[in-house]
Amino acid sequence: MSALQGYSILLLSIGLLNHVVLIPILLDAAGRDAVVSVGMALALLPVWGACLVYIMKHKGQQPFPDWLQHHFGKGLSVIILAAVSIYIWLQGYVTLFYFIVWTHSTYMPHTPKFVLALLVLACCFFLATGGLRSIAITSGILLPFVVILGVLVMTFNFKHKDYSLVLPLLADGFAPVWRGSLYAASGIFELVLLLFFQHRLINRPSFAGVLFMIFSLAGLTIGPLMGAISIYGAEEAALQRYPAFEQWRVLELGKYIEHLDVFAIYQWVSGEFIRLSLSLFIIADVWKPKNRTPLLLLATGTLLIAILAPISDVRFLQFLKTMYFPSTFVLVIGLTFLFAGKTWISRWRMRGS
Repeated sequence: MSALQGYSILLLSIGLLNHVVLIPILLDAAGRDAVVSVGMALALLPVWGACLVYIMKHKGQQPFPDWLQHHFGKGLSVIILAAVSIYIWLQGYVTLFYFIVWTHSTYMPHTPKFVLALLVLACCFFLATGGLRSIAITSGILLPFVVILGVLVMTFNFKHKDYSLVLPLLADGFAPVWRGSLYAASGIFELVLLLFFQHRLINRPSFAGVLFMIFSLAGLTIGPLMGAISIYGAEEAALQRYPAFEQWRVLELGKYIEHLDVFAIYQWVSGEFIRLSLSLFIIADVWKPKNRTPLLLLATGTLLIAILAPISDVRFLQFLKTMYFPSTFVLVIGLTFLFAGKTWISRWRMRGS
């Protein structure tokens, strides 16, 4: 599988997070300054991307668990793998919870959440059992139509947009910008997933490729942010639960064609399918690369049980704001600099000897 196919998987997977899940949180944290927050994160992320590429360059085609054990020993590598697994499992949980709540509240209100979760998880489980190549082929089929639909909603909604609503910027100083930049960076930090399946790619991801992904994912955040603010205003957009979906509801093609939000369902389901399948695959692959089925069943079963817990949407949003995104920000930053530092020390010792 090529690096380009890996990028297509991550564009759908991380794109769902940046395009959908992050938008209401960014608007709540920074208001109209959320656009500046993304720009602030974008200015710093190439440094992190360079560290990621440096690690992948010297890791090579060695599987991630083997590389960990070689550099950190068996005990510490197990702890790191456990932290990585929890991080990726939480990615799956957040994705599934968000999707189930949205589906239940918009177009399938009478379908039990258990049935929705079971159907989604069953489909993702079978795709994950096919391996990373199956996920890549599926994403290659889905992604072009997702991009075309994104261009469609952006283009035909121009008549509803008033970009003067984006101004004034920095009216409340830099505090909202800093708050928002943490969330914006947390979304793009998910590119660290490349490290976990790099050994399954026939060519190593380059710095140019990682930089392209960083800017693309930032664009997937800025686009719906600007759209929501310019159509509804910053205050109204911040009150909306699904700002990206609301932009589909005002879309019209000419005089007689409207109610095109059905295409938003295609976009969301595509991202959900790939993101959750990738999460299941990586959780199993970093522990049992030759016999993934038992761990796939375990991860799928625990997600199904967790999604049935009586957690309100308000508490879930609070969890995302106060715990999930700040903790994943710290985890990814910490692991990146730990891995980069250990790689540099190992190479320095090799040169010294």
